[in-house]
Amino acid sequence: MTIGKNIVIGDIVDLTSPNDGIPYRTKVEDIIGSNLYTVSLPSSGGQPMVIHPNDEINLTFYRETGKYTIRVVAQGFSRRDELRLVTLMQVSEPEKDQRRMYFRLPVSLRVVLFEYTSSFETIRMTREQIAEAKIIAMETVGTKDMSVTGVGVLAKNEYDPGRKFILDIYFDDKRKEQAKPFVICAEVMRADFEKRSRSHHLGMHFFGQTPGMSEYLARYLVKQQQIQVRQRRLVEG
Repeated sequence: MTIGKNIVIGDIVDLTSPNDGIPYRTKVEDIIGSNLYTVSLPSSGGQPMVIHPNDEINLTFYRETGKYTIRVVAQGFSRRDELRLVTLMQVSEPEKDQRRMYFRLPVSLRVVLFEYTSSFETIRMTREQIAEAKIIAMETVGTKDMSVTGVGVLAKNEYDPGRKFILDIYFDDKRKEQAKPFVICAEVMRADFEKRSRSHHLGMHFFGQTPGMSEYLARYLVKQQQIQVRQRRLVEG
């Protein structure tokens, strides 16, 4: 196994613990020999990722040809000035993701992007608490597609990958005044400008959700998929 062949110093990678399935974004700081390298200890909402020696972690890196994942084992910790580092040992060959872990369904929903605050993750802020905290609404966008793990939106403004938001997702727009949004955190993973719509297509990954939130999203998507299948059958025949 040769890490240098696949991963280079400075690569942005995601570490995912099998325990919670939440990806933590970080950067490769150094490569040691053929199968050891160090990354900065990632955090989310001000809280560092919990890693213990000998923990096995999935590491994902990105190339133009796709997304690749390797298994790594935590070897130890160190510090460089103010930067906390963890040393990882590669224990598997890279595997290319051939398909999405969760299906992505085309849906059209109203979403409000709010300035991200780490308080959301720690106290599960309600929509009313967001208003009381005077968290800034950045803009209202429309969705292009959605899965249990993320959403694609079309935004007027440009946002860089790595930018985090609190999202208000409105699943029922029939009565906008009474509709209560589904509130969740998301991070921009990719941003592409669409000339046709003159908007920015943001691919966003949800994070910090509870199992109940993921179950709610799954139920909504399954229901929408059934509706779309019925509509397609009516049109076709």
